[in-house]
Amino acid sequence: MNIPAIAFVGKQNSGKTVLLEKLIAALSADDIKVGTLKHHSHAGFNFDVEGKDSWRHAQAGSRFSVINAPDKIAMVRLLDAPLPADETIAAMIALSVADTNTQRLDIILVEGYRHAGLPTIELFRAANPNDAERELGSEDNDVIAVITDIERIVAAAAAASPPLPCFGFDDIDELAGFLKGIIR
Repeated sequence: MNIPAIAFVGKQNSGKTVLLEKLIAALSADDIKVGTLKHHSHAGFNFDVEGKDSWRHAQAGSRFSVINAPDKIAMVRLLDAPLPADETIAAMIALSVADTNTQRLDIILVEGYRHAGLPTIELFRAANPNDAERELGSEDNDVIAVITDIERIVAAAAAASPPLPCFGFDDIDELAGFLKGIIR
């Protein structure tokens, strides 16, 4: 089963999370089953809650904890080094394909992982000072589309060979349609 993974890459405060929230809702409303992977570059995030059983298991030394309930599953695994995006995506796909409850994923949307070699949608925001000097494709990603409100980036997308689809930050339905074309 081929489940595409698409990275959404932009500097901090470029609007990745808000855009993905809207995009996930739009795709889900069309019965597209979306998985997400978020790159978190700092150690020590908390996924489980202090005092709860899974937290207590981890405090006691469990390296891999799973919470399995009738409506969801969560896993926390301690790592000695970060897993590459491709290994994480492969695990997500394996779990999705093994699912017998028709919850198999149609697409995985990845927030971050700018150097993972994934097909990439780059975000550039005029109000973000981090994007003032940044150029389209400057990180050698496989850019498949652009989301921007900066005219020089729109022009660069149009001048690319082949031209890259370009969306505004509010073009959620159009972006969802573009991704549906990748799925099917």
